[in-house]
Amino acid sequence: MVSYRYISTIAGLMSNKKTHSLHFLTHSSKQAGDWPFYQNMRRPGVSVSVFGNTVSLQYPHRVWLYLIGWPRLLVSGFQLAKKSLAALDDDAIVTVHDHILLLTYKLARLFSRRGRRYTPKLVLHGFIYTPRSSALLNKVRGLYFRILLKNVAMIVCHSKYETPALEKLVDGNKTLVEPVHYGIGEGDVIKEWYKGFAAEKNGDPNSPCFSIVTAGRSSRDYATLTAAVENMSGKVTCNIVCDNVITAPNHLGSDKVTIHRSVYGAAYTQMLIDADAIAIPLGEGEISAGQMVLLHALAAAKPVLITETPTSCEYVEPDELIKLVPPKTWRQCRVRWRTFVANCP
Repeated sequence: MVSYRYISTIAGLMSNKKTHSLHFLTHSSKQAGDWPFYQNMRRPGVSVSVFGNTVSLQYPHRVWLYLIGWPRLLVSGFQLAKKSLAALDDDAIVTVHDHILLLTYKLARLFSRRGRRYTPKLVLHGFIYTPRSSALLNKVRGLYFRILLKNVAMIVCHSKYETPALEKLVDGNKTLVEPVHYGIGEGDVIKEWYKGFAAEKNGDPNSPCFSIVTAGRSSRDYATLTAAVENMSGKVTCNIVCDNVITAPNHLGSDKVTIHRSVYGAAYTQMLIDADAIAIPLGEGEISAGQMVLLHALAAAKPVLITETPTSCEYVEPDELIKLVPPKTWRQCRVRWRTFVANCP
């Protein structure tokens, strides 16, 4: 899955003839240079460099993320920024994968002679700005991002419904906000998922049990899904893959619902391949969430039930494999699940 829209968006910043180099920084993979995204970013006369590290954020408790994950991200960010700054030239574009990378890049540039000499255009992509319940926390986060996003040429989000809030956040700056559908770096992953599905799709179609798998920890509504599953007749089971106890609390588990805390990589892939259907219950209406699981499910040709939100409708249209359910309506969800399960291909 290559985000061609993202490629064309970045190309728009390269309209200046002086621009001839692009630096792509990510914490997602040391092998980011092998992504189809990177291969398609290459243009005649443009030098593309990828600086990547693999930083795991697989922690069951958020406090571990703050105490262990974020320090690792900061160290990695400074390492990547140092490499990028050493290779910096005049009028380059530097695109970073998260706000911590942007923070470390800006800080590192202050102490770099080369960084002070050149002024690259900065792009933050995949940015999701999620409001918090605390008014004080919202105020502090808003101030942090307003300061951080100064002098940033472009923010790339995953949905057009997120652009008004982001434009308000950078009001007064000359910062472009561009919605680009999720998919950066997913190319090889999607291929591997599909290979696994193709190898095992000839299993027993008359299995007495029907297995539902759901995954993710961002803006999820697992309570609605589990309520629907509990009220379904027959041997229907639901496996929740979520390492966050706040998003998927233990009390949601039951005879029909199993919560898996530490399932990653190949084991996670296998669970989705073995599932009869994939559920993506979403909580937030206009915040991007669930796109990664959605892409994996569609790549494996799995039936998908997803909460009907503005952002999810931007990615899918209902058909025989995709059903949309109104948010927080577990009774409707229960009825639709029964119909959905009975008619699954």
